[in-house]
Amino acid sequence: MRHYLSSITISRSAHSRAAGGSAFFAKSGPPSLRKKEVMVDVTHSRSRRVGKFSRTAVALFGAGILLAGCASNNDDGGTTDGDTGSASIVTGMINEQGDAGTPVAGGTLTYGVQVLASSLDPTKVAARGGSGGEALAAVYDVLVSYDTATGEFEPKLAKSLETNDDGKTWTLKLRDGVKFSDGTALDANAVIASIDRYNAGKGNGAELWVASVTSMEASDAATVVFNLNTPWMRFPSMLALGHGMIVAPSSQQGDKFTAVGAGPFTEGVFSPSVERIFKANPAYYGGAPKLEQLRMVALNGPQANLESLNSGQLDVAYIRGLTSAINSAKSAGYPGYIDVLNAGSAEIINNREGRPGSDVRVRQAIGYALDPELIDQRAENGEGLPGSELFGTTSQWHVDTPGIAYDPAKAKELLSQAKADGYNGTLNYIVLSEPKDHAIGLAVQSLLQAVGFEVNLILANNAGDIVQNVYVKNDFDLAHAGIGLYESIPDLGLYSTTNSTSKSNTAGYANPAMDQLIADLQQAKDNASALAVISKIQTLWNETVPSAPVGGLASFWAWQKNVHGVVPTATGIMLFDQAWMGAK
Repeated sequence: MRHYLSSITISRSAHSRAAGGSAFFAKSGPPSLRKKEVMVDVTHSRSRRVGKFSRTAVALFGAGILLAGCASNNDDGGTTDGDTGSASIVTGMINEQGDAGTPVAGGTLTYGVQVLASSLDPTKVAARGGSGGEALAAVYDVLVSYDTATGEFEPKLAKSLETNDDGKTWTLKLRDGVKFSDGTALDANAVIASIDRYNAGKGNGAELWVASVTSMEASDAATVVFNLNTPWMRFPSMLALGHGMIVAPSSQQGDKFTAVGAGPFTEGVFSPSVERIFKANPAYYGGAPKLEQLRMVALNGPQANLESLNSGQLDVAYIRGLTSAINSAKSAGYPGYIDVLNAGSAEIINNREGRPGSDVRVRQAIGYALDPELIDQRAENGEGLPGSELFGTTSQWHVDTPGIAYDPAKAKELLSQAKADGYNGTLNYIVLSEPKDHAIGLAVQSLLQAVGFEVNLILANNAGDIVQNVYVKNDFDLAHAGIGLYESIPDLGLYSTTNSTSKSNTAGYANPAMDQLIADLQQAKDNASALAVISKIQTLWNETVPSAPVGGLASFWAWQKNVHGVVPTATGIMLFDQAWMGAK
């Protein structure tokens, strides 16, 4: 018996679970009362700013841990019709459109992203929605796509993907007649060469691939066989992202890279920090796209994207991490897709030797000192998705094992023990200097100082500063960012951020027991088995506190009512090969 890709399912629960914040009040008391217990005078706290640094590859944003509120603007988007609070955040398509009639050809669709892809080389840009993933998918497409409604992986550029009963061997069949935009065939050898190149270039997820896939074989021109060292039923997720974005052999000529793929668009104009324009590929296997051009622009965060959508300057807007703006766009009736990045808001603790976080008692004290609900009150007026668990209540991977509980008395006790052994109680804490993140930083600072820490708040001028200090130099004690566990790739997210050998493990956490649990998760034969392992991972996380999640991060990809055929896939990447625009 063989299993086919269409039956390899990561199913969602039968109903969408809304994330309600009120359940936390019963155990902790109303935020208005708790504020009085934890507030300290922060006006005299020492703070300084990180100087400017050169930006590094945007791939760092998708290496697992990521900037939680990068480029957010103010949070005065407002809501209407009583649609407020985290209970309004339900994942999936919303304000769905009816039958739009016959697709119309032509026009340029303008999409407001978070970050413009600095390169179209998949080894240099992580395949993540809103920060480069759509640009890569436009040029290369994906071998496999992720159906966000069913949780299933389905063939796209591929014709099929089959596994034997134990999930240890996977056979990929390619569609007939698919060609790269240079006219050469996308065949099995091209797939293997592209994946080898991706791994050699250390693209996002390469470490997990190399650790898991023992060999690739072209059994014929249209067939690739992947041999794994252990069963992995969610292996298709890897072919829905960077590994599945196949680069033509002609792309690399010495040191020069040219983006040549088999996707629905080809590279057009690129003006750094301004726009990327893609032209329709008439030879696309699914037929020439209806859009003449796809244009991506990077504005100043979610509020700016919403305002540009309202004014008609954007056809599609990525509204990330600002619940008030998301609710405003929902209430305005914009169609689109909402997703939640699990543990997308977190305090990253540097576990490395010589740092305060190398002492597990310090990490535990940080975890117990943080009250996600109070932080959410300060940052988003209680409208966000507070929680200390790895997978929140909107997630199909949510388990009954809760995250670490807010317990300031226990935090004080643990910190006192560490101080008795010589720790001076100081933490250097890096936060992006923008309104929402700054508000989070002040709330975290006050909570930590209330239990006895001395917190030096270091305000980073821009995302590049945090990338350099936190991701590249690891020069921090504590940093506000995000762990970032996507629904479609829980294995990759946990491996990248937590495995002791992963170069994307920004916290520097190393624990053989956690490494084994992550391996167990990868080998889980079905969803029930995976959830059982995630429960164990959460328990060990609570005990060792690699870092401290404080909430999920919602995003809304909203589009004008005359835009049709935009399809979401893994990690919030929007696919535009079927997109078209009707009359306004």
